[in-house]
Amino acid sequence: MELDAPGEIVISSVPGLGFAVDIIEPAPERGRARRGDALVVHGLNAHARSPNVRAMCVALAKRGYRAITFDLPGHGACEGEGSVRGIYTGKEETATRARRALEAAGATRAAMVVGSSMGGALAIYIVNSMREMGDVVVERVVLINPLLKMKTYVPGAALAALRLVSLAVPAFPVSARPTDLVQDPELDFDHEAQKQVDADELTFKGPVRLRTALELYDVTRHNAGARAEDCGMVRLSFQTPVLLVTGERDVIVPPETAIDRARLAISAGGKAEHVEFKRCGHSLTLTSVREDVFDLIADWRWK
Repeated sequence: MELDAPGEIVISSVPGLGFAVDIIEPAPERGRARRGDALVVHGLNAHARSPNVRAMCVALAKRGYRAITFDLPGHGACEGEGSVRGIYTGKEETATRARRALEAAGATRAAMVVGSSMGGALAIYIVNSMREMGDVVVERVVLINPLLKMKTYVPGAALAALRLVSLAVPAFPVSARPTDLVQDPELDFDHEAQKQVDADELTFKGPVRLRTALELYDVTRHNAGARAEDCGMVRLSFQTPVLLVTGERDVIVPPETAIDRARLAISAGGKAEHVEFKRCGHSLTLTSVREDVFDLIADWRWK
């Protein structure tokens, strides 16, 4: 994966926020017209500078965008007070960080918000929140294999009880770390790119913690409604065009729920479109077609 492009892009960081915020933009001397700002929201265990995220941001910058990305709570170096690596603390704090990142970058309008996996579910919540508050205008949203449903159903009463338990033991491990490495000989998978991810020291490689799992359930509830008015993704599509991008062979976040939500949005009159990449899994940056994915994200507009 291409993690830098000297002479083509400029990478800078915003200090003093208590969490990492990076800006990756076209080099001014290239004289290329800017296509706007793109807020990139990473997924579980990644961070603002992880290889997957950086490759996406570099690709967008090479295509004319100023990419802005930030660490989710509990991810990256966790330099802020009260932030603990591996313990994600929720969608509300994430939305606050997204606003602070855009404000620090001087952005009041985003050409698009791009979210992958858990970051896809969060992108929906963030943009709905921004629209309700009216503080940032977002032109379109791109969701890459978004986490819209947990694999295991847990009743509400049990979730409430686990919330209480998590106050005492938030770091209790509940499941193994998700991985793209699956035994599928026909899967389009870039093992060399995976080595770049594995070599990254700040990518969290531990198990999923109790508090994190509960917050994942919470953010998926924002998109859980079977009716159009109850589903965050569908409500978003009424105002903001949504592109759903899925990998046909994603076993980490099976795409059926997201595809169903896209169909619901379309049938309800929303502005949504779905594009599937054959033989691809969860991380589309770890495939031979990632440049096609980047082109799609950069060029897509609601028809």
